[in-house]
Amino acid sequence: MQRPSRILPGIALLALLGAGVASLSARSGADLTAGPALYEISITNLTSNQIISPPLVLTHNESVRLFTPGDQASAELAALAEDGDSSGLMAQLSTDPGVFDMTAGATGIDPGATLTVSLSADRAFPYLSLAGMLVTTNDAFIGLDGATSVPMDQEGAFLVPVWDAGSEANSENGMYIPGPPFGNGGVHDPAPAEGFIHLHSGIHGIADVAPQTYDWGSYGAMVRFRRL
Repeated sequence: MQRPSRILPGIALLALLGAGVASLSARSGADLTAGPALYEISITNLTSNQIISPPLVLTHNESVRLFTPGDQASAELAALAEDGDSSGLMAQLSTDPGVFDMTAGATGIDPGATLTVSLSADRAFPYLSLAGMLVTTNDAFIGLDGATSVPMDQEGAFLVPVWDAGSEANSENGMYIPGPPFGNGGVHDPAPAEGFIHLHSGIHGIADVAPQTYDWGSYGAMVRFRRL
């Protein structure tokens, strides 16, 4: 699996092609010794009125892909993207030897709010991935897939894009939207969907979801990590 290069000190807003994220900063650490290190991972919701479902966050080696842009979403990823349900992904990943540490947020993340979790990583399991649904959509989610080799850095920050799982049609019909003001979780639009994971084009106001309220413009979240 091809991974994005580690960002060098002082270079900002470089696109990480393998993960579809932008790095704001990443200071190189001098301690490259083997063994696990604990990291604080903070996820800030940058949208004006979308709640992010309790995010799934994990560290892992290069054998693990949480999602692959251009590929069909797994049933487990679709459940997260359509209903904010990470239980299937957690069950699947809990038996994967490539996963080092994993947690799901205790709560969703309101607009402008930050959720912080702690995870361990080491040089053999250095990659950070996460996903969480934008709940007033059909199947939009914030996602990082192997964004950085965290033990090589003391701290860093990433702008996180919004992906379309391609598993449910973007009808914007409130009958199929789990988040406020609709509350229709577990009900999915039967119309054909795109069929592959891609960058989300936003809310277009074609039905019940008002773009002036629920569109996010560009990035959906900021993720910061810091070695403890």
